[in-house]
Order: sequence, then structure tokens, then C-alpha cells
Amino acid sequence: MNAPSTDNQRWRKILQTPVSQLLRGQITGPQSPLEQLDTASLPDAVVESIRAITDRLSGRFQFKAARQLVKSSKAVLQEGCAESQLVEQLSEPESIAALIQVTGKTDWILQTPLPARMWPTVSALVGQKHVRKSAARKVLSHVCRSFQWQLDAGRTPEALIEANGDAISLGGLLYETKSVAPLLDFSLPESLSSVVLDVVRQTRLWPEEKLDTARELCAHFADGLEQGETEDALIKSFGSPKTTARLIRRARLRNRPFAWRARRRTWQTMVILMIAVLVPWSVLTVRFLVAKPTITFDLIQEADDLSRAVPRQERAWPLYLQGFSKYTKDDQAQFGKLRLTGLMEGPASEDWPDAKEFLKKYVAVVELYLQATRRPKLGFINRPNVNDLGKYRELNRPFEVNAVDKEEIYILLPQTQELSFKVVPLLNGAIYLAAEEGDGERCLQLLRARINVASHYRQTGPYVICQIGANGLIGSAAQLAQQIVVRYPDLFTDKQLTTLFQKIKDTPIKPLDFEPSKRWIENLIQNSYTDDGNGNGRFTLRGFQILSDLADGSPEKQKWLQSVIPALLKQNTSQDPASSSLFQAIAGPLATRIADRKEMQRELLYLNQLLWEARIEQSDAAKTAYMSEYLRLLESPQSRLKYIYALMILPYSESTDYWTSTDQASLERVAALTIIAAEQYRREHGQFPQTIEALVPQYFAQVPLDPFTHKPLPYAVKDERPVIESARLKNSGEE
Repeated sequence: MNAPSTDNQRWRKILQTPVSQLLRGQITGPQSPLEQLDTASLPDAVVESIRAITDRLSGRFQFKAARQLVKSSKAVLQEGCAESQLVEQLSEPESIAALIQVTGKTDWILQTPLPARMWPTVSALVGQKHVRKSAARKVLSHVCRSFQWQLDAGRTPEALIEANGDAISLGGLLYETKSVAPLLDFSLPESLSSVVLDVVRQTRLWPEEKLDTARELCAHFADGLEQGETEDALIKSFGSPKTTARLIRRARLRNRPFAWRARRRTWQTMVILMIAVLVPWSVLTVRFLVAKPTITFDLIQEADDLSRAVPRQERAWPLYLQGFSKYTKDDQAQFGKLRLTGLMEGPASEDWPDAKEFLKKYVAVVELYLQATRRPKLGFINRPNVNDLGKYRELNRPFEVNAVDKEEIYILLPQTQELSFKVVPLLNGAIYLAAEEGDGERCLQLLRARINVASHYRQTGPYVICQIGANGLIGSAAQLAQQIVVRYPDLFTDKQLTTLFQKIKDTPIKPLDFEPSKRWIENLIQNSYTDDGNGNGRFTLRGFQILSDLADGSPEKQKWLQSVIPALLKQNTSQDPASSSLFQAIAGPLATRIADRKEMQRELLYLNQLLWEARIEQSDAAKTAYMSEYLRLLESPQSRLKYIYALMILPYSESTDYWTSTDQASLERVAALTIIAAEQYRREHGQFPQTIEALVPQYFAQVPLDPFTHKPLPYAVKDERPVIESARLKNSGEE
């Protein structure tokens, strides 16, 4: 029963044995510091005196102090010091331990020839709370030296002990003034010394000024005591230490050198200015950084909801997807080479033989495109749900580029690229091939499909770029039809030619609608501002990120941004200047200079309306109205910063060629209709009409007009072929 208990005690004894003893093969259990040291050469009385001191210490410092005391004692004894004298020097263990604790040293004990009975007084003076060991060592050295001088001058230890009392407040004064001798001359009671210490501390003066103040106060109280006043009376008549300290400090500061006072005022002014700037700056910065855009609608989600409403059997996109998936990797590369040459130019291209081989290989793809163009709706979904595309979901993944968490303000339209880069070239090549093979019916089907692609292109989004692209596809399809009719005049039957003419005639070039651009501006605003519920809000960090993105790659926009917020310009494509800590530190006050949500939206919509009036009307008055408002925003850096979005979104000068592309598509369409109508006229009358007026009213309700000049289309018959004499037409009707 006792065996386990005995084993536990042995293990406990082993674990408590110092490592030095274990290395010697001895199991001693716990040992005091002195038992771990070699004290054989020291007298027992000295060892016990050292033990009395070290027992009052704790931790690793206990062993360190014991080792230093043993070493010092051995050295002193070897120098001839008597054992009794050494024991006497160590006879105040409590005070000595307290001094060792506060100074971190032991060498002063045996090096300072003070009577041991004075150590309590020294300890009271030096052992203040919350002082650094280095400061305590300096004060200890000064106190010991001062006492030694007074002893050498004939004063007795008892007199010094009695004069300094418990010396607690006097010790505080020594630390405050960094001086000893002048203050030890005054023998003030502790109550009066504490008043002096309280005043000296609250003056917050230089050490030498504190010393002067302490001397004056000590002299004041000493004089009062000599005159027979009591301590309580002196303290009561002295008044508030705080008030006295404030008055002394004020007087001392006035007496300091002018240079110091000038520096002080300068620093005070700078601190006040910094506070006056930094506090509002910090408030603005924090308020800015916590502000987040308030998103109330999603343009992509709105478009997807419209596509989801289309019945599955009316969606063309799944058929297009199947066609895209038929190409192998090598065939995709070949298609890329043939797209702009053999397929788009037909027999006129030197790559036409390779293009024909490619078309014969992918007849199935052409058939899928034909089926797709017969469906009325494109039905493209940017963010399809699980059941939106069924088995075609995996084919659609490469086109899902507008994620919900995507931070780009621009909306990507991958479907438009696929229609114009893949579907249109293949249909063009198939049209040329059918015409070359003399298959009029198939050529007609393909031409109608080619025209229908424009309708699907227009459905890729309500944006102006989609409207322009769709009109361009109609114009190019009409020109292709005209080219086929001219090159192969007997390809189509009269009925087929009439069907083709009517198809082109029933597919109008629609005027551009600028209403969707308003929605885009509203989307831009909601991604850049907060919303207070009343239609107003503050500019946010996301707004600065959008400004940086808008300027990327545009020299003109970079110029405007450089003039007001150069820190937002990107130095490389991976950099986001608005995310840097330095920019965010200055962005808060900067955001207050930008127009609030309501004012910015009002200005943007107004300027956008003027822009579209200028583009649609193409009149000097409309253009002047737009430019006048735009230039007003450029008048000063303040207005440029306030309406920076207007400058970044809307152009300084419009690109005439781009925005007149609707007129170009209209010209291509009406020119093709005129040439096809002239061919129909020839079949009916045996010759081409000599004037365009001859086509009215059988083919046109009125004479076709040139959209650019608003005059009758420049029609003529040359070399027995009808032509449209317009430099704007690549294919005027001549072969």
C-alpha cells in the first residue's frame, strides 16, 4: 500500500533537485540558493546573514543575489575585513533586500561604508514605487555619498536618521529633482514633505527648476516651523497644491529664454492646427470608408428574367451552342484563318477553295444555324440556373462571364462576339457556296437566316452598341444579297427574288434609342453612391475604383483624371490605386468635393440627353448645346472634380463616323433594295430602268433617298448594269 506513495515522493525529489546536482549524481531535492553555492570558505555567521537577505528575495533574482553576495563576501574577507564587521554590514536584511530589489545590484552593500543601521533610512529614500532600476541606482549612489559626506563632517548616524524621518516624500523629491544634497539639509516632517512633493510633481518643470522650487518650499516650511507654527497650520495656510503648482509653473515658463518660448508657441500652434485638421479629416475618412453603395437593381438580372420568360422552343441560343461545340481545336484555328478571307469574301478570295472544303465538312453546323435563325428569340441567359439550359449547361459555361460578385461596371457581351465572329462568317460562306452551285432555294434560305441573325444580335442587350451592331448586320446582309443578285442574275426565280426583296424591305434599320443609356447611368450611380432613402447619397470608395477603371486604356479620360485625381491613374494592369492605404487616407475629404448622388445623376442625365440629341439630329445647334454644357464643366479644377463622372463617361467630341453608322447601314440597305428592284424590273420589262423614279410606285412608295444627303439615291445605268454612284458604298452594284 505504501510502495506507490514512496515512489511518488522519490520522483518528486528527483524533479526538484537542481540540474547541477543531478549532473554530479546527487539527488538532494529542493535546495536554497546558498546550498547550491560553495560557501565552505565563509564563516557560518556570514552565511546566515546572506541567507537572511536572500530569503526575502524571490525567483531567479534570488539565486543571482546570493551568488553576488557570496562572491563579494569572499573578496572582502580575503582583503582583511573582520568577520564581525562584515556581519554588522549585513545586519539589516529587510532593508538590504528591498534595495537589492529596487536597484537590481548588490555591489553597493559592501562598497559603501555606511553604518548598517542607516540602511532603513536609505531604503525609505530610494525604494520608491514605479521607478526604473537605473534611476534607483543613481539616487542610491547620491544618497550614500551625501550621507557619507555628512558623517565625515561630524554628524552622527542617529542625527541623520532622526532628521530624515521615514523619508518617503523626501525620496520622491530626490527622483523628481535628480538632486540629493540640497534637500537633505532640510529636516521637514513627512506631512510637509508630501506637500512639497505634490507641488513639485504638478509643476511639470525641468529638473533644475523643480529643485529650485523644492528648495524654496522647504525653506518656507522650515521658517514656519522655526517661528513656532504647527504642521497643520502651515498646510492650511499654504492652500491648494494644485493652484500653487499652476502659478509656479506659469511664473517659471515666463522666465524661460525667449527662444524656448517661441519654440513652445510654435509647437502649440502646430498641434492646434493638426488637431483642427486631423479630427475633421479622421471623421471624414471613417465616414467615407464605412460607406457602401446601395444596389437596388441588377441590369444583368433584368435581362436574364426577360430571356427566362421566352418558351424553350423559341430560344435560338441552345442551337447556336450546339453549332459552336462541333468544331475541333484544329478546325477552330482553321476557321480563324478563313473567317475574314475565304468565308466573308467568297469566290473573290484566294482562300475560297479551302473555305469550300471547310463548309462541306461542317454542313451540320450550318443546318443548326439555319434552325436557330428560324426561332424568334435569342434566349441568352448570363447567369443560368440549374434548369435553364438543361443538357446544354456545360456548353454555356464559357459564356457565363458576368458573375454576381463581379465588380466590373462594364457588362460583357460574349454572345455578340459569337454571333458576329462565328455565325455570320459561316452563313456568308454557305451563301456564296449555294450561289456558286446554282441552288437558289438554299441560297435564299441562307440569306434570310443571315438577315435574321441581326434580330438575335439586337436582343443581346438594350445597349446602343447592340443597336449599332444589329443595324450594321442588316446593312451588310443586304449588300451580300445585292452582290449575289448581281453576280448570279439567273440564280433566283421571280418568286424567290420577290421574297428576298420583301424580306430586306420588311427588316428596317431602326433609329438608335438612347433610353437604355439612362438606365446604364443609373446603374453607374448606384454602384458609386450610398442611398439615404430620399434619392441622395455620398460618394464611396467603389466610385473611385470605377473612375480608375473608366480611365484605363483611354488617353482622353486619363487626361481628365490626371487633372483632378492623378493618384487614381493605374501604373500597370494589376494595380488598383483606390485600394492603397495612402489613397484611402486622402479619399474621405476628396469625396466631399464630388457632387452628391442627386446632383451628379441630374447632371449626367441632362448631359446625356444633349449628347443624344446632337447625335440623332446632327444639327449645329444641338451639337453647340452639348459642347457648351460640357465646356462649362471644364471651366475650373473644382467643377472638373465635382462632375468628374460626366467627363469620364461622356465624350469631349463625338466620333461622327461611329454615330452615323446607322445612316451607313440605311444606305447599304436602300441601295441593295434598289438594285434588286432594278433586277425585278428588268425581268418584267426586258431592260433595267433608266431612272430611279421608274421603280415608283411598283417597288417603292416614293423615290428612295440617300440617308446622308436626303436627296434621291444617285442611281444610274452603266455598261448595261444598274449602279448606285455613292463613294460611301463599297459595292455600288458593279461587279
